[in-house]
Amino acid sequence: MKICCVYKKSLPENIVEVTASFKNGFDFFDSLEENDLCWIERPQVETDENYKQLIPYVIFQSPDKKIACYERHGSEKRLHGFYSCGFGGHIEESDKGGTVLQTLENGMFRELTEEIANFSKDKVDIEYCGIINEVETKVGLVHIGLVYIAKCKDGFVPEETDETKGLQWKTLEELKSCKTELWTKLALDLI
Repeated sequence: MKICCVYKKSLPENIVEVTASFKNGFDFFDSLEENDLCWIERPQVETDENYKQLIPYVIFQSPDKKIACYERHGSEKRLHGFYSCGFGGHIEESDKGGTVLQTLENGMFRELTEEIANFSKDKVDIEYCGIINEVETKVGLVHIGLVYIAKCKDGFVPEETDETKGLQWKTLEELKSCKTELWTKLALDLI
């Protein structure tokens, strides 16, 4: 399966060379053109540090400000045992749209329907928050996160799937006391 990547040298050095959160400081969608996107077989790009895989990273928040989280146990074995508040994943070639934003949103919504059993766009208000990047782990060296917050509308409670089994709701303080993946720590700085 081919997934969406960007050649690392086409992204600002001050972003891809550090571990940090960037709150709306870099307008990702305006800086990239559709032809900046590369489609590469996933096994090849998982270890190729010349590329950054674009990953929508969506945080679900309840009306009472609790954050949905789960212990990692999906396809990314390097993250098993860590709590995550991020939902989403790789953008596939079948997600291509007419613009970078359409492509990313197509992939994000497809991933959310795979990870949240009862997901529907009309059940949440989704807002773009910023970018997370990290250079401390093998996972981080080849991925860049596009962070969104999905504010659940009254009555909507996301239901887990096999990949998000053990879904639970925590306050920000409770989540910060858990053993969380680095991306979760970075993403929480954006909300």
